[in-house]
Amino acid sequence: MDEKRKKTGFLRSLSQWRTKALFIVFLIISVAMLNRLYFLQIVRGDYYSALALGQNIKVENLPPRGNIYFQDKAGESRFLAAANKEVPFIYANPAEIEDEENVLSILEGFIEFEEKERGVILSRLFNKSSSYALIKKNITEEQAKTITELKIKGVYVKYESTRLYPAGQIASHVLGFLGFEGDKRTGQYGVEESYEAILSGNPTNKFSLTGLFSDSVFENSPSDIELTIDYGAQFVVEKKLAELVSKLSADSATAIFMDPKTGAIIVMANYPEFDPNTYNKTEDLSIFNNLAVQSVFEPGSSFKPITISAAMDGGAVTSQTTYEDTGSVSLSGYTIRNSDNQAHGIQTMTQVLEKSLNTGVIFAQQELGKKGFREYLENFGLDEKTQIDLPGEAENNMDNIKNTNRDINFATASFGQGISLTPMRLLASISAIANNGVIMKPYVVKRITNGVRYADTEPKEMANPISSMTASRLTTMMVSVVDNGFGSKAAVPGYSIAGKTGTAQVPDKEGSGYSSDTIHSFVGFAPAYNPQFAGIIKVDNPRGINFAADSIAPVFGELASFLLQYYKIPPQ
Repeated sequence: MDEKRKKTGFLRSLSQWRTKALFIVFLIISVAMLNRLYFLQIVRGDYYSALALGQNIKVENLPPRGNIYFQDKAGESRFLAAANKEVPFIYANPAEIEDEENVLSILEGFIEFEEKERGVILSRLFNKSSSYALIKKNITEEQAKTITELKIKGVYVKYESTRLYPAGQIASHVLGFLGFEGDKRTGQYGVEESYEAILSGNPTNKFSLTGLFSDSVFENSPSDIELTIDYGAQFVVEKKLAELVSKLSADSATAIFMDPKTGAIIVMANYPEFDPNTYNKTEDLSIFNNLAVQSVFEPGSSFKPITISAAMDGGAVTSQTTYEDTGSVSLSGYTIRNSDNQAHGIQTMTQVLEKSLNTGVIFAQQELGKKGFREYLENFGLDEKTQIDLPGEAENNMDNIKNTNRDINFATASFGQGISLTPMRLLASISAIANNGVIMKPYVVKRITNGVRYADTEPKEMANPISSMTASRLTTMMVSVVDNGFGSKAAVPGYSIAGKTGTAQVPDKEGSGYSSDTIHSFVGFAPAYNPQFAGIIKVDNPRGINFAADSIAPVFGELASFLLQYYKIPPQ
């Protein structure tokens, strides 16, 4: 009997020991899992939340959206710039997943995950209260087929409509991208933003294209957009900008080429650029800004043709008017010198542009007078936006001569210092010289199409600041700058090129005056006496070369030569 009691007690003790052991093991596992979840969701929560931004939204099909096209003069056809495409992605139902690590290991057999991405996915799979966990977007058709065949419990393949940009980074600042505002997809930056209602379909029953477009009415459905941007020209200019920034160790660069007779933008490029297909991987969000229209700069000497044209149109000087260049001008306690610190003696206004003499444009401005100079700059639209059909156009600034009457302010403004303009504003105004004195409204959308119906952009005159005679005389003077002056490296054999260099100081951000940084620019048009394009190239903070005559003029010449051949414009 005692022996039986001992045996029963032993079995009871063993059973209790096993229960305690199982409880301890369960407790250890639970603590480990809780610790893992704590690490993923609390300790690293902010990190993974930031990482998952833009990726953790439940995927829904993209509503129909219009395509965007480039021109392609080389191929005499359109080039697809943006379109919708059905692509597969993987997602899971966490409630159906029994072994999260094992599922992820299986997928890693044929899909590559970054380590930080892996942590995000695991945290989603551990969330058993959710029925949806995104694993990977934009997988290949082969990967989708493999997952379907493996039949992993709780893992599924689905297709979503996504925005595809076949040309990658080409014209990314013009296009923008389709991004998110909360959980709503919407166009951001560029044409995707400014033409959101037309690309997605206006929420009202109808929309009427007025103002810039002819009076055409489209029903409530997405429409396609055809840009004025030429893919072949854009590609070459972007490549050249990248090379230029690298060669000069510069911060950034911008180039615009337009048809001065219509305002149509042929090329609008910035470097650095981004790929709208992977916009969410761009760390520096300032790269999304279109420097051609969303930034201002003091143009320096590339502004001088405007000052001379104003003085000539106002009857204050002619191309052969002379003055004596002593090398400097003293005003209001300040001394302004020529860029070469030299005195050149008796000079004509044509020579002023050829040699880019600061003293000469000050003379022309003083002959015209403050009131006349201010009025002409306003007539050139330099205190107004161009109203180009792109978002976020920056304000130009002429306050230095609009709100004061100081001699020194007018003198520095005559050679492009103390006033701030966007590259687009400067080019549009300079284009008056190329277009018989008329400034055309710049635009990037050529046509909107909805089925068989379409609306074309109607070129629109913005201003007529100078006469056609003045424009013709200035053209001849700007040709002389390239033939005989500082713009000589922009020359193209067999063609007349009109141009002007600019080397400007950059205002000191931490105080008054100017820093040691500079901006180099070149404005011009060709063929000079029947312009097919006008252009501007601007480089921020170039290093190693002091003047735009050496840094930018040769590049303008190369691109002008390319465009003349590309558009099959015969030598003169």
